[in-house]
Amino acid sequence: MATESTPEIDSIPPLEQVVLLGIATLDREDETPVRTPTVRRVCRNRITGDETRVVGSISEADVIRALYRLEDDGLVDETEPDQTSPTGKGRPAYELAVDPTTVFGGVDDELTGE
Repeated sequence: MATESTPEIDSIPPLEQVVLLGIATLDREDETPVRTPTVRRVCRNRITGDETRVVGSISEADVIRALYRLEDDGLVDETEPDQTSPTGKGRPAYELAVDPTTVFGGVDDELTGE
């Protein structure tokens, strides 16, 4: 779980909030740890209409950068995957380092649709 140095979720950039929200959604569905392409798919499916105006389109590179920053902030943890990719590389997987309820309560209301 996150340490005292974890930033307030509402103070991180909107794109990072969307990525964090995507991982929290997957966590609630017991689908974590999760790899970057899945996070991107969930994020792209979540943002529509007004959220797109706030965040813009989300590329896999955007998700990777956001995950690195979220990991540095103590909000997600990188884990070693159980399987390797078809090319033999172990691609990192990510899981929440904070309670999902904290994420859903902390992200900007514009991004949650609430």
